[in-house]
Amino acid sequence: MDELIIRSGTCHEYAWAPWIALIPHLIWAAVVILLACWIGRDTIRSLLRRVSKVNIGGVELQLLGELEAAARARHLQPGSDELGAAARRLADSAKLISGARLLWVDDNPASIVRESRLFEQAGAHITRALSTTEAFHAIDRKNFDLILSDIARGADGHAGIDFADQLATRQNAPPVVFYVGKVEGPCPSGAFGVADRPTELVHLVLDSLARTRS
Repeated sequence: MDELIIRSGTCHEYAWAPWIALIPHLIWAAVVILLACWIGRDTIRSLLRRVSKVNIGGVELQLLGELEAAARARHLQPGSDELGAAARRLADSAKLISGARLLWVDDNPASIVRESRLFEQAGAHITRALSTTEAFHAIDRKNFDLILSDIARGADGHAGIDFADQLATRQNAPPVVFYVGKVEGPCPSGAFGVADRPTELVHLVLDSLARTRS
């Protein structure tokens, strides 16, 4: 009989153990609620806005670093205002570019590593193609919001333009932005734009996505 009583007491002790473990959490919850009541709802909203700005600022610094690296790789020296404006706009456009599907056609992918990383850090998904044939294979399998393309490939100085002309014959074809070593002449007909600077590319990409994803 004594043994049964001891076991019964032990069972009751373990039954209370989970509830006792919750006490510290309940105390903290009560403290948070009291603190919220004390400082007020408006103050909490202000604090949350400040945290959001800090987070955006951190992302902006990362994007700024990639922009600077991309410019250096192209032997460009854009001013701090130009770089800052592009990085700030990209960071502020998180909802627009997050999840965007980009197809990047370039036979020299090493030349766009920094720019690719820039848009991927901003939240875009990039599919890469080395040729027009690879590009159309990708387009047949997946829908894209935007296509980035070079113009000259190997000995063919108009490969990108020919690709854009073929693409334009398809229904619901995504817009094309050309990214080249040096802009020479006006933007090719049928393209959304052409750029030879990373900062210009950022603005063109965001302008295009604002139309296709709005």
